[in-house]
Amino acid sequence: MTLLGNILWFVLGGWLLFLAYALGALIFFPFFVPIFRVARYACWPLGRTVISQAQLAQYRSLSATPHEVSAARAGMRRASGLLNILWLLSFGWMLALLHFLCVLINISLIWMVVTIPNIAGHWKLMSVALLPFNRVIVADAIAREIEVGVARARLNI
Repeated sequence: MTLLGNILWFVLGGWLLFLAYALGALIFFPFFVPIFRVARYACWPLGRTVISQAQLAQYRSLSATPHEVSAARAGMRRASGLLNILWLLSFGWMLALLHFLCVLINISLIWMVVTIPNIAGHWKLMSVALLPFNRVIVADAIAREIEVGVARARLNI
């Protein structure tokens, strides 16, 4: 089902979203890789979820999974706040507005049952469009596992 949903997403405008994000990635050239990951996610969003680096790090510390953080990645984490502000002021608000307008269009076309998954896809892409840095794209099952693990740790279950 996810494959069919992603194909419909791509045909109904996912490729245009990819181009919009890719344009932003080209303009923010030194930070091309993280934004291009979001562009690929905007092209095929169903079946994957975005989580923050903080959630992932907390889950890794809870599960005692060894991981190494490169100097480049550590520097990117420190600079992500400033980069998110620059992105928000330049492209982020436009892309979030584009996703919101797509949600409204899909709601108006809800009689075409095909557009229902697109509403949820655009809604979850709206937050990524605003602040794309310091985010990780993972499969839905992994995201649920991370969220449950972090919630259990908070509640001491």
